[in-house]
Amino acid sequence: MSESRSARDHAGPADVRIVVVFDTAGFLRNLPLTGAASRALRLNRHLAELGCQVTLLLCDLNPASTVTDDWPLDVRYLGYETVYGPSAALGHLVASLSPDVLVMSNTQLIVRYGRAIAETAGSTLVYEMHDDEGALLRSIGSPAADYQAATVLQAAAIGVADATIAFTGRDAATARALRPDTVHIVPGGVDISDAGQRAPQVEGQCAFLGNLHYEPNARALRFLSGIAGDLGESGAHVQVYGRYPQAMRRLRVPGLVELRGPVPDLQAALSTAQIGIAPLDSGGGMKCKVLDYMAAGLAVVATLEALVGFTDPHAFSLISAHPQMADVPALIRRLLADPALRARLGEAGRRIAARHYSWPAIAVRAATAYAVISGRPEDDVPAGPGAAALELAAAPPYWLSEWRTQEDASDSREHPPMPDFAKGAAGGVVGSLAASIDCARLTAETALGTRFDRDALVGYGGRSLVFLGTGAVLKVYTHRWSDRSAREVAGLRLAVTAPGLRIPRVLGHDDVPGALAWVACTRLAGTGADHEQPPAEATTGLLGAVAARLHAVPRAALGELPEFGRRIRDLASGDTDARLEGDRLTAALAESEADHRAECVPGFVHGDYSSRNVLLTAGADPAVIDFEGCGRGCVYEDLANLVVQDGLLGGRGEQQLIAAYARERSALGTGIELNRTHLYFHIARYLRWVLQWAVEIDQPLAARVTALAPAVLQILADGTTW
Repeated sequence: MSESRSARDHAGPADVRIVVVFDTAGFLRNLPLTGAASRALRLNRHLAELGCQVTLLLCDLNPASTVTDDWPLDVRYLGYETVYGPSAALGHLVASLSPDVLVMSNTQLIVRYGRAIAETAGSTLVYEMHDDEGALLRSIGSPAADYQAATVLQAAAIGVADATIAFTGRDAATARALRPDTVHIVPGGVDISDAGQRAPQVEGQCAFLGNLHYEPNARALRFLSGIAGDLGESGAHVQVYGRYPQAMRRLRVPGLVELRGPVPDLQAALSTAQIGIAPLDSGGGMKCKVLDYMAAGLAVVATLEALVGFTDPHAFSLISAHPQMADVPALIRRLLADPALRARLGEAGRRIAARHYSWPAIAVRAATAYAVISGRPEDDVPAGPGAAALELAAAPPYWLSEWRTQEDASDSREHPPMPDFAKGAAGGVVGSLAASIDCARLTAETALGTRFDRDALVGYGGRSLVFLGTGAVLKVYTHRWSDRSAREVAGLRLAVTAPGLRIPRVLGHDDVPGALAWVACTRLAGTGADHEQPPAEATTGLLGAVAARLHAVPRAALGELPEFGRRIRDLASGDTDARLEGDRLTAALAESEADHRAECVPGFVHGDYSSRNVLLTAGADPAVIDFEGCGRGCVYEDLANLVVQDGLLGGRGEQQLIAAYARERSALGTGIELNRTHLYFHIARYLRWVLQWAVEIDQPLAARVTALAPAVLQILADGTTW
């Protein structure tokens, strides 16, 4: 044994050095998608905050994930071969960290080489037992040979470890039947926020959480789909949060059972619900979903299986008493009809979670258990596994086939398939939201049954990202996402009524509290009209005609569209040229505001109309994209945007544009008399709006606007015509 082992009798909980070997497909960068991944991240983070020296050796098997260094503790990535191949390399790495405790949760791997690595490192070996694996497989109807093999393997894992950590008394009893003096219970935990409910509750909304690649959760979803009619009669509907296979899209029942995919902030998602449900007829361990419901202050409807590990579940839940869960709809109806009961159960659950299951409290329990375990006598070394268990341990775990093959794992980790969109993103916005962006992309892929490139086109300031797929485009919003996505969807659906244009068709969209909003639409062929700067005469005329067609959307159809507006706010203080021109623009706009508002022509406004958002293809109508800023407003807004962005200000190109616009409107039967001074009022507003944020994030742009302002003010003052 090492010298560190002999000194452990005097170590306190905060002095324990811990190495955790964890292989999973449950991470997306540093975002946990499964309960096991969530525990690995949050328990070990809080152990580190407690003062323990913790290293997480992570074999991330999710092909959609990406290596990141944005972890709250020391995380080191392992390749597939390091974990599933010969153990020598892993043993040397663990030994170099000199841990007091080596924690492993993969039953096969701990049987195969856990004892040998612990001996090499001079550490005590802890088996983190997530559930009774034989009982779990038996409960979901697996063949007898499978659950018998799992029972043999788990018994061997308990036998080779110095100690076992179980989450529930039920699983602890399984372990103690084999080695009664080496089992500790460290239950699941949950993050407790101070905010409680953070959004208005939606009448009748129930939440179900779960990784639906896990069969017990998939069975629960099938049950919910089967009782959708009963739920609807009571006004209930279920929002399902968690990663799911594409095949499960068929279990969606529109308006009653909706699949929302994983969300980065579960508490925000749950804040709109009234009830958390856990209709599980099988499973193992302690159910994270119930802890999340409790932390969110939700009353719970659950089975006894879902509540294993809780000492007084009746305090916060209504419990199904029927073997086939036939009483679940009635329990939901009872809670929806009784707000006082919902509130009482929800408050009790939150109080219990805060008192007994907060991650800081669970970390203290874990550190105390590790300190006791690491102080075991040096000569108390368990025997090695038997031949039968070693033979069973040679195969990768059954769950690995749900996610990837060995070849996929090795190739993806060593050779990422795409550049990382989070690198070098403007302002760091994209980098800080990278896991949430990937989460939205994966949700869209599963919902639509399509794939998008992992590389992305990052919008100005990182406010949105565009992912391209075969025949489809996905936009994920990182700034004011609810507003932007709603405008995009509304704008796309209105713009298709405009004559002579190709407009992307909406394929799907979602906006869920706790996640970034996304919109997917058809991908249109074409070359951006912005390849000519300034545009040639023919292109300039076409841009004017396209604007006129967009503005032909009937006013009567605009009622659902939000108003378009540019919020003018104060400029940063100082005596810079930008500030001086900004003040002049502000004064001129204030002087003419009332008169010009009377001149506005209401209609559909694209909001970011310029040549870069118009696609041209020979033999086809022009296409218009990027409607996230659209709204009801004055159609001159689009003309002002185009004149400034495409360098047409005050020149012949401006005249060509306006002439083409006027001709097209007349041809469409929506002709208007154009006023140049009114156009320059909107140009002045546009410049003033750009200036207020450009001086903070884009100095070259602020300088260009500052240079344009005098000419715009002069034309606005002179009232010149074309």
